[in-house]
Parts: sequence; structure tokens; C-alpha cells
Amino acid sequence: PSYRKALEVIVGDIRDPQCTKQASAGCDTIVHLAGQAHALDDDHVSDQDYQSINVDGTKHLLDGAVAGGVRTFIFASSVKVFGETTIGAVDESEPPAPQSPYAQSKWMAEQLVASYGKGSLSTLSLRLPLVYGPTEKGNLYRMIAAIDRGKFPPLPHVQAVRSMLHVKNFVLAVRAVLQSARFLKPMYVVTDAKPYSITEVYDLLRKGLGLPPPFSRVPLWALTAGGQCGDIVQALFGTTAPLSSATLEKLIGQAWYSPESLIRDMGYQPRYTFEDAVPELIRHYRSSQS
Repeated sequence: PSYRKALEVIVGDIRDPQCTKQASAGCDTIVHLAGQAHALDDDHVSDQDYQSINVDGTKHLLDGAVAGGVRTFIFASSVKVFGETTIGAVDESEPPAPQSPYAQSKWMAEQLVASYGKGSLSTLSLRLPLVYGPTEKGNLYRMIAAIDRGKFPPLPHVQAVRSMLHVKNFVLAVRAVLQSARFLKPMYVVTDAKPYSITEVYDLLRKGLGLPPPFSRVPLWALTAGGQCGDIVQALFGTTAPLSSATLEKLIGQAWYSPESLIRDMGYQPRYTFEDAVPELIRHYRSSQS
């Protein structure tokens, strides 16, 4: 890509202290994005992977930052540290309640980041929800593919909303942080300006794929029953069902987080929406299929 012409690219592994020390040398600021991503089924990633990459790897990078005289360290954490679902809009005052190995590793890493921010190094953690953009390869990409193939049933209208983050809004947030004189909190929430219902996301993706609006929708009671059947299958056979109560909750449960503190304290101004991203998401999906 053309942006590489303006960068020095160092390929390495944050589990290697020598690598992180080399990468940190001569840097003024580190924005730490590397890590073991959240898996829809955490059984496919070991607890040791989360520990060695998300926790130990962060410590190696922090040590490298101190040794290299780095002034600012920004860590990309996750709203999963708050828990899996919310009742209303959650902000930084909500106590941590990490439930999965992934979320626990992010919380441990956050505490490390904060502990290193007491000297010459200024540190900050940013808790992010699902981040989406034109090269999306995660759960959103799989959702697009399933809708396109007719394997994702039309979702019912649900009131619960979930926060998301356009990658360009994340860039705006990091910029606002770097331009700020000081950090008033050890951690901030970063999201788009508004949350989205899963029905809204489904309908926008369907429209982006050129599909007509759904003639009918699967009722919520049917999805709930399907999730309960999946629970029984998993309990009896020890296998992962396509739908369970847990996966259904992750799909339609509420996970709403407020970026108001970052807007107020650092002038963060989210400009982009999920609707803005849909054409790029679909183009990337189409190109990957050809």
C-alpha cells in the first residue's frame, strides 16, 4: 500500500522483548494495537495465548517504551472489560466485570498500562467496541457472507442497541488524545456517535448487498427457542452449536457505551457512521469473493 512509503515497517512479535525494545527506540508515541483478538468461541484460543500476547506482550512493549524514552503510550483495550451486556449506556464509572479469558486479559493489560503511567511516561487505555472498516475480516464479514448466501435469517425488530466504532472515528479519537494537553482519566470509552440495533445493521447490510427488504422476519421467540435447542445439543454432545443462548445474547443483547467523556475532555468528534461504511464493506466482501 502507498502509505508504507512514509513508514518504516518492522515485522516482529510482541512476545519477544528484544523486538519490542527495538521497535520502541526513537519513538515519541506508541499506539498499541497488537494483540490476540476476541474469538466468538473462546475455546479455540488458549488462556495462555491471551496471557502471553495481550498481557505479557503489553508489558514487553511498556518496558521497551520506558527504555526508549517514549513519552506517550496509548493502549487499545475493549469494552468487554465492562462485561458482555449492559442495561443502559455505560461510561468510565462502570466497574470492570470481565467474563471471558479475552476480556480478563485486556483488563490485566489495562492495569499494567496504568501502573507504568506514574513517571515520565503518560499512558492511556481506550476501550473499544467492535471496530469496523473497509478491510473487515471478523464477525461482521461473516455476517455479510451469511446474508449474501441466504443463511442469515431476517432478524426481528429489537429495541436493544450495540455500540460500534468506525475505524476512521478511532483515528479521530487517537488524534484528539495526542493533541490533548493531559489525560484526566486512565481510561476512556471510544464509540461512534450513536449505537445501532442489530436489526438496523442487518437491514443496512442487506440493502448494501442489493437485496430487497425482507418479506417477513423470524420472531424473537423462535430465535430464543433455537438458542435453547443449541444449549441442549452442546450439553449432550460437547460440540459447538451454530446458535445457542450465549451466541444469541451476543447478537441481540444490549451493549451500549457512551463516548461523552472523551468528547467533553478531549474534543473527540465522531463523524462517521455504519451507514457510511456499508459500501466499502460490501466492495471488500465482493473483491474477496472474486
